[in-house]
Amino acid sequence: MENYFEMKRTSESGTVFLFGDGMHLIHQNIPGLCWGDPKNPPMLKTNTGRQRLNILGAYNPDSHSFVHLTGEENCDAQRVIEYFDVIIKAYQRAPGIVLILDNASYFKAKIVTEWLEKHPKLKLEFLPPYAPNLNLIERFWRFVKEHLVKNKYHKKYKSFRAKVFQFLNHINEHANELKTLMVEKFEIVKIKA
Repeated sequence: MENYFEMKRTSESGTVFLFGDGMHLIHQNIPGLCWGDPKNPPMLKTNTGRQRLNILGAYNPDSHSFVHLTGEENCDAQRVIEYFDVIIKAYQRAPGIVLILDNASYFKAKIVTEWLEKHPKLKLEFLPPYAPNLNLIERFWRFVKEHLVKNKYHKKYKSFRAKVFQFLNHINEHANELKTLMVEKFEIVKIKA
């Protein structure tokens, strides 16, 4: 991550740095830990879990803001291009945008690289493989799941979907929580040989 801090230090003033990734939020109650009497175990309401929202998001650690493209559509190369359009529109005044991503194949698809050649304002930086601890948005996704699906039951998919959009579109209401969670401190795991 030394490269990240060096890029921020040497980039043109006003350049925006974002951490991006996709998440698939399933219409399902995800139980947290709890104690239960083995003779009378707690009963949890549940859904089929067959419906989900696919979220492509980008988190800005400097402004604690979040941009997303959310819907039932699958995350593929064409959807990624739509996501990039949303980002460019959100940061149209910035001289440049650096989006830090994992190595998902849809971010590296041919039509995506061709699109990026025509839109030089947006630069992609890829994290090392298998390094979710370096992608700040992974903390954000955990935060989202804690608020939307952990120990939460939504009987109808329609109300679940509305709750997700309401939460994501008003993330600024959680700014104080995010300021302490979404700090640019990264855990580097050293593996002994």
